[in-house]
Amino acid sequence: MHRHLTSTVMGAACALLLAACGGSGNDYQAPPVSPPPVAVEPVVTKLDTLSSTARAMDSVVFHGGSAYLSLANSATEGSAVLSAKLPLSASSTWSPVGLGACAMGPVGDFIMRSPKLKMVGGDMWLMQPWADTLDASNGHSTCTLVANTASFLPRDGDLRTCNPYFCETLSMQDLKGANNRLYSNAGAGNNLLTSKDKGATWQVIRGSKDSQMCYPSKFHVLGDRVLVGGECPLDMAFVEAYRLTADGGALASEDKLPITLPEMENRNVQFIESVPDTQTVFVGVEGGLLRSTDNGNSFKFVIHEPLSDGKGYPYIGAFLPLKGKPDTLVVGGFDKMHGRPYLAWSKDGGTTWADISKLVPGYERKTDDEYSTPSVSALAQDPDGRIIVVTNERADGQGRLMQLTLGTN
Repeated sequence: MHRHLTSTVMGAACALLLAACGGSGNDYQAPPVSPPPVAVEPVVTKLDTLSSTARAMDSVVFHGGSAYLSLANSATEGSAVLSAKLPLSASSTWSPVGLGACAMGPVGDFIMRSPKLKMVGGDMWLMQPWADTLDASNGHSTCTLVANTASFLPRDGDLRTCNPYFCETLSMQDLKGANNRLYSNAGAGNNLLTSKDKGATWQVIRGSKDSQMCYPSKFHVLGDRVLVGGECPLDMAFVEAYRLTADGGALASEDKLPITLPEMENRNVQFIESVPDTQTVFVGVEGGLLRSTDNGNSFKFVIHEPLSDGKGYPYIGAFLPLKGKPDTLVVGGFDKMHGRPYLAWSKDGGTTWADISKLVPGYERKTDDEYSTPSVSALAQDPDGRIIVVTNERADGQGRLMQLTLGTN
């Protein structure tokens, strides 16, 4: 009897022990339930207005924690440069920057002229067309911002030229730095000038040191080579390459270097630029865009509209490769065929392009008046990486400063 009770008690104890240790066959636990995936909303490509004005806007640059925006003169107001602290928003306060002798006023017969701002060699340069008007005797075509005075001062003393009949100040449409020098197309036509003393004096590389009748040539320095392009004589479009001397101060030879190009037809060059730290070079032409992937030795069309009966005819003058994203590019200008602004972007290094022109103000307003054609006049990227777009709903006014957000799809 005693042994039977002991055996029963021991069996019960073992059963309790096994249950406590999880040894039961009924101890299944369901796996944890994973939370449902969070849907990621796609980023939509859009343009948001940061500032607007009745006058035409030309360009925007960033320097010393501020943005600087240039405005054309009008029939009642002189040209202007405004500044605002970064980061920009729709509520930013814009203040005028002193222009002094570099201002273009509405005196005399009105001629709309737009000052262009560009950062080159750590300096902020202002380039504007000089005109032989009643108020032009003290006018200036090229100026720089003096940081300690927060105003612009003339830098075009050596661009003042005279012949037996008249004197003039040469205007430049573009200015670039390379080889510890400045390069410009002052005087237009085939002119290419260089300076080794920050613009105090200028020497002729190509053309001459006076005004030319043709459109200003575009140019870009690639190491010891310089690419030039334009339309001079008129209706004779070209892109050419030349070797520079070791110091970059002259052409090593008048002989052209070989370049492989498609048929240019009559397509004037709008810009020549390269993507930093790559071998990719772009040339904007009337109705198209050329790309080189071998540092400007050969080019192919990546945008190519026929001279007539195409879906559009873009004049691409603004070009922006995104910092740290060499395959992401934005271009802008206007579509001459339809009288509309033009804006497009690529995420594959320029092989394919997405046309987002419909986002630009003025797209729906069709016009046959070339002078009133809406356009994208400039593209820039601020220190925070935001894409800033300068647009004009008319060629002579209704400017907007906008932020472009590129979509993810």
